[in-house]
Amino acid sequence: MKLLMGILLALSLAVMVLCLFATHFKEHDLKNLVQNILSIAILIIFNYEIVLFLDDEQWNLFAHSIYFVATDWILYYLLQFSIEYSGSDFNQFVRKKAMIFLLMADSASLLLNTVSGHLFSLYVSDYKGESYYAMSTKPPFYVHYFIIIMLVSFCLISLFYRAFHMPLFYRSKYLAIAVILVIIILANIISFKKAIDFSIIGYSLEGIALYYCTFVFTPQRLLRKTLLLVSQDMTIGLIVLDIEGKLLYSNNFARDLLTSDSTLTDNQGMSFMEWCRKRYFSNEDNAAQDYIFYRGSDKITLNIQFQNLMDSHNNLQGAYFVIYDRTEEINKMKEERFLATHDSLTGLYNKSYFCHVVEGYIKSHTEEELLLLCTNIKDFKMINDLFGSQMGDMILKGCADIIRLKENKAIVYGRLNNDIFALLIRKSDFNENQFMSRMQEIFSSEIENEFSYPLINYIGVYEIIDRSIPVAVMCDRAKLAISKIKGDYHNRVAYYNETLRNDIRYETELISDLDDAIKQKQLKMYLQPQVSSDGKMLGAEALVRWEHPVKGMISPGQFIPVFEKNGLISDVDKYIWETACQQLLAWKKQGRDNLYISVNISPRDFYFLNIYQIFTELVEKYDINPRNLKLEITETAIIMDFQRQMELISKLREYGFSVEMDDFGSGNSSLNMLKDIYVDILKIDMIFLQKAQDEERSKKILQMIISLSKELGMPVITEGVETVEQVQFLTQMGCDMFQGYYFARPMKVEQFEKIYFTD
Repeated sequence: MKLLMGILLALSLAVMVLCLFATHFKEHDLKNLVQNILSIAILIIFNYEIVLFLDDEQWNLFAHSIYFVATDWILYYLLQFSIEYSGSDFNQFVRKKAMIFLLMADSASLLLNTVSGHLFSLYVSDYKGESYYAMSTKPPFYVHYFIIIMLVSFCLISLFYRAFHMPLFYRSKYLAIAVILVIIILANIISFKKAIDFSIIGYSLEGIALYYCTFVFTPQRLLRKTLLLVSQDMTIGLIVLDIEGKLLYSNNFARDLLTSDSTLTDNQGMSFMEWCRKRYFSNEDNAAQDYIFYRGSDKITLNIQFQNLMDSHNNLQGAYFVIYDRTEEINKMKEERFLATHDSLTGLYNKSYFCHVVEGYIKSHTEEELLLLCTNIKDFKMINDLFGSQMGDMILKGCADIIRLKENKAIVYGRLNNDIFALLIRKSDFNENQFMSRMQEIFSSEIENEFSYPLINYIGVYEIIDRSIPVAVMCDRAKLAISKIKGDYHNRVAYYNETLRNDIRYETELISDLDDAIKQKQLKMYLQPQVSSDGKMLGAEALVRWEHPVKGMISPGQFIPVFEKNGLISDVDKYIWETACQQLLAWKKQGRDNLYISVNISPRDFYFLNIYQIFTELVEKYDINPRNLKLEITETAIIMDFQRQMELISKLREYGFSVEMDDFGSGNSSLNMLKDIYVDILKIDMIFLQKAQDEERSKKILQMIISLSKELGMPVITEGVETVEQVQFLTQMGCDMFQGYYFARPMKVEQFEKIYFTD
């Protein structure tokens, strides 16, 4: 029996040494714990070999003590291993320092037993004809036994707790170690005080099991189940065919493609499964690529990679398909591309992409005669303000539908910005009258009915002759053509030509020359006298003339509309206002402080300038009476923001300025305005009579306005008076202040002073 046990222990020892050696080369968090357990297990087995074959009682007593000490520490490290290995929270219940202290005390007690014999003693026993040293325990020994049971219990609790909180196929990893530990305990109980301790073999089994479960063991069932779960829940389809092309396996994603209520087919009506089989037997290239399929009317884009399955001898075993649904990705890319190239409101090309497409077309169709059209809705901003942006958006979408669906002769079309649309059309397809009548007809029938407001659409046309010009510049030129007819109710189509180009170039030159004109005093203040009916000069209106060093005298009709359009009129006005104040100061020094100069305030000045601040600072700077600086405000400026302008006029009058309402009767005046407006002077333009079809009727209305104004305490000046007859009937009506060519044309200040200051 001794020999058999010795052989078993020797074999176990050899295996344990191999495991310890292999552990040295592993990379694992539990490596050190496994090495400690294997080392102590080797010590226990080697020590028991000594116990079996050594006859010396004292050495046997020492060997037994070493065995019990080693048992303490191997169980301690096994407990640490079980806690770390199972990942349980049991570690919080184990006080590591206290346990080490307890084990060190127990170890010391066991080693002292060799001398004192207070724990156990040995005696010779006979077993099947062979003598052994058997152990006789004393009561203090059970302290050690209690420590052993405590450590074993902790190990088992940790391992079993973890095992039964894991999926079934994971449990074997933890149960294997726990079961071997139970076997050791049972063997130890059975062998306790026996001649031969068979539990020693259990330590080698435990060590081998630790090594195997830690570094080697992966349950095949676990592997299969894991692969199955992973493949089933993948967002990528997987189809496996056998060597005959029959379906061997498909995951959930692929099964949806194969068994959906609506069959997935290619563009020839072949089902997806049939397509896979055909692909398998075709032996085509297996690179992944996109394929288009259809489910009803929906287009599905699948990225499919085909791969043959070969065995170790390179024999065909079947094939598999890896399928990725790129439909959403493709649709998102299309949407992003669409948003990058199309207008989000109307769905037409945006400006940059329209220009890109047109550029490509005109370069590739050099023989075609082409026109670039820009459309613009009259007063669209006002429509937006009156009816709201929602209605404005509806109009823009309606315009887009007209261009896209009804005007199908356009080659390319898009929305440039706001209410500006652009079209590329063949010159032969464009009939101005038909195009405009067709557009207006659709406007009237499909859009105006929605909100009962007349829409007028202007068209600017640029004929593409020089194809090297950027398309954006072509669009600008078509829009410039529109600017020449805006506000015209009769002309709806304008062509860009050399005359218009020259006008634009001329306007650009005027704009660039304005700064120098102000700095070099090229802008001159001219005065046109305001007189009584007998020709007595009462004051003058300040007008501006431009004495250009190269272009010569430039009339106000040439540069004022240009500057009003781009906002530069404010620079001109400020210059003339200050010049007028300088002149009033000069007259004051001459003792002529009873004269006044009227200056004009353009409608745009109210939006770009602080009118009140500028004029109050000017009269204080030049120390002049504000009564001598009369301020002319057009009725158009007042109507645009009535409440705000009334507040401003009231502040100016309170300061001491006289305020004139200019051009009364030439725009949208109403008698109701006279009730609400408070100005010092009403200025009537003779164009009031020139526009009338019934002159006598107009004269009666004019008579009533003059009479009503005088009743309200507002003197009346009539401008544009050119004949003696006009002076006579205006005088009869009660008008006693005049301005016009009949009395004098605008003149330089020197000429004005020469005529009116000479006694």
